Amino acid sequence: MTTHKSAAVTAGIMPDFAQAGVVLCRSGFIYTADDEIVSGDTIQMVPIPEGALVLQVQVYHCALPANTTGCDIGYGGDPDAFAATVTMTAADWKVFPGNSLEGNPGFRHIFTADDTVDITFGTLDTKLPTASALQLNVWYKMTGVLADEDDI
Repeated sequence: MTTHKSAAVTAGIMPDFAQAGVVLCRSGFIYTADDEIVSGDTIQMVPIPEGALVLQVQVYHCALPANTTGCDIGYGGDPDAFAATVTMTAADWKVFPGNSLEGNPGFRHIFTADDTVDITFGTLDTKLPTASALQLNVWYKMTGVLADEDDI
């Protein structure tokens, strides 16, 4: 098992853009021409700062092998905090909102240290082809900045 890093993780913590109410978004991209990604590998996609509360996770994938199953989206302390055993086959956007009825625990977690949001590949028939691409968008807010944050 190998850990790979997106350019966003290598660059460090800096939101791509912010919306009113101090909601921030950071995107991580990875194209597999540079990395040999196989079953069990983890890709650190998006850096998250201390004090952040994740509101939503979106993942886009294309050109993945037909049997790409069991993918988890989480962070260092909980590898499937935001989504567990996701199937990623045909090109698609998948959205995991923090207010979902699934009750994924990652959406209630306040980061106590800088960390990353990661994708771990459970089952791949082969290594990811060089045409494969992944994008992960993470919407988060810094705790203590919104008056009604207990409602989130």
